[in-house]
Amino acid sequence: MQNCFHQLKKNIIRIMSEEEKINTPNVDPENSQQTNEDPPLTPSERHSAARALTINPMEVHHHPHVEKKNFKEYFLEFLMIFLAVTLGFFAENIRENISERSQAKELAKNLYKEIYSDSINIHEKILGRLEKENYIKYFVHYVSDSDLVNLSPNFYPAFTSTFVSTLTIVFQPKDGVLNQLTNSGALRYFRSSRLQAEIGNISVDIANLRNGNDEEEAFRESKMHSFLIAHYDYKWFETLAAMAQQKLNNPYIESWYKKLDLSTIKKPEIINVAQFNRQEAANIASEYLVIIRGFRLILYNQYVKSNHELLETLRSEYHIK
Repeated sequence: MQNCFHQLKKNIIRIMSEEEKINTPNVDPENSQQTNEDPPLTPSERHSAARALTINPMEVHHHPHVEKKNFKEYFLEFLMIFLAVTLGFFAENIRENISERSQAKELAKNLYKEIYSDSINIHEKILGRLEKENYIKYFVHYVSDSDLVNLSPNFYPAFTSTFVSTLTIVFQPKDGVLNQLTNSGALRYFRSSRLQAEIGNISVDIANLRNGNDEEEAFRESKMHSFLIAHYDYKWFETLAAMAQQKLNNPYIESWYKKLDLSTIKKPEIINVAQFNRQEAANIASEYLVIIRGFRLILYNQYVKSNHELLETLRSEYHIK
């Protein structure tokens, strides 16, 4: 096998030599020296050599030499990757903090507007309660021993304020933003533990106020409504309401007494005056006075306190003016 390979190699060299001679111009055959004494190739030998020339030699792939890294280089690569990941984490954390801070400030402004509006409203309701308490005291004093036929001009305003009017005393707090903060989980944007505690306090106070309003309404329905049906002069009230509608743009009954001339309408009377029980009337009004005064001193004042504290904290935390 080895001899065949050497013979094939030899034939290839001879063919290449002959081709060089043929392709070399102006060569004098007499001056050229014969360097190859081998006999000429046969056609079959030439054919085998030609086939061998057309076959590509096997390519040999050499693996590149990789220089082995030392511990220091591995540590530096690890440190660079660690720093890149850490910086990315801190950048994302900073971005989220900025976004949450912006959202918190916007929510704080909305909450401030809502709470501030209620702070004005509740002070008006407290003043209304104080006025109503005075009307109730007058009513209780009057029915104890005064004339029930020839009524004082001040009796029916007191009677109406005690048993009919409620708009000036019932405070309905708004808690739309508070509910949004609680239900959506946005309360977490407020990082201040003090602010979160004050929001919780005012939420409790709002619930207590609503329970108090329900108790007052239940008392009016159960104790006062039937007394009104039996003894209140609704004809006089309708005449007064019609005059107020023409001349005033104010839904509060108490303002009607102050701005309208009551002497221009028919004098009111106690309906079924013979069945009018002075003691019963005084007791109903007195119990009602205890209820609304107690709620004013406890529930309303507590809400005013919580409201003020929350407004102050919002101003301090978010620089709201």
